[in-house]
Amino acid sequence: MKPWFGFFSASSGSDELPDIFPMVITKDEFVKTDVVSIYAKILTDVAERTHGLSDEQQFALWDNCLKSEATSGLITLLAEAMTDKADLFLVIDAGVLRKANNEERKQIDNDYKAQATSSAGVFISFKQYSRTDMVKLYSSFEFCAVGSLNKTMNLSKSIQFKMNDMRASTSLNSSDEVKTQAKAIATGLSKGKDVLLDAKDEIVTASPDMSSTKESVAFLNQKRAFYLGMPESYITGEQTGGIGSSGENDTKAVERGLKNYYFSILKPALEALFKDVKLTYKSQDFRQITQGLEALKTFALIDDELISADDKKKIVNQLFDFDTAGGSDDQSPAKKQAAAAPAPKVVP
Repeated sequence: MKPWFGFFSASSGSDELPDIFPMVITKDEFVKTDVVSIYAKILTDVAERTHGLSDEQQFALWDNCLKSEATSGLITLLAEAMTDKADLFLVIDAGVLRKANNEERKQIDNDYKAQATSSAGVFISFKQYSRTDMVKLYSSFEFCAVGSLNKTMNLSKSIQFKMNDMRASTSLNSSDEVKTQAKAIATGLSKGKDVLLDAKDEIVTASPDMSSTKESVAFLNQKRAFYLGMPESYITGEQTGGIGSSGENDTKAVERGLKNYYFSILKPALEALFKDVKLTYKSQDFRQITQGLEALKTFALIDDELISADDKKKIVNQLFDFDTAGGSDDQSPAKKQAAAAPAPKVVP
């Protein structure tokens, strides 16, 4: 780094400027916190759409504030393992979910190698979860953008004293006098006092330029949304703009993205932890209720000769996301009992 002034060429390295406004968090901490938070948000939204767990089983999903060896819930443990691309060994001890100790880990690992399951616990691996590499990459770029913003915003509150011909008019011998004058002016300005300046000297403040930072963050959000399989509005929290946009496309895209995490991560993990649980995914796209009600009105006016009653049931069950699939096999208990009863004899 160059010395402060040209006439300091013979001075030592102590005259070099320090790192101005360093970030209060390291790059590694920023990236890990960012990525873990993203994965935890996604898995939390997936858990809200997951049905079939009892109240006791749902406690295993969430963190708790009690000081113990098991303060992290399943969602946090999965998010951290996804971020670190690590193996995760879990056990349920007296109803409490925790990481396996060394002995339990060895037993679970050996059981999975032998039969792909274990009665001692669950083995979850994200070693090949390459999506994390790209998410971390763009999160590290965001750290640079935020670091630039940090310096810009801090500089905007600083006063710049621009001395006219400072280098040309000041010799090496009188450099200490320049420093003294600069400090006196800075001290006076900080206290709101009058200061003596040359006619061509200037005192200005920097105006922060946010345009480049906004463009950088917008680009990074688009790339992260692509690799996460979620719409950009899910990352930013802002609905996609446009004439006549109702946000329906974003809602459907969110449901598609979350369903992927449900089938690939949360459902296998929960069914491995709780052997007898039967899970279902329930969409929270409430706009489909309006479509379902319109379909019911239309079907009430259509004769069964065009669309059979069973086909109507199938369509309605799909629109309302009912558990049953409808159709000819979907009969009430009265109908089933009537069908099982023997046919009456007809006497001529």
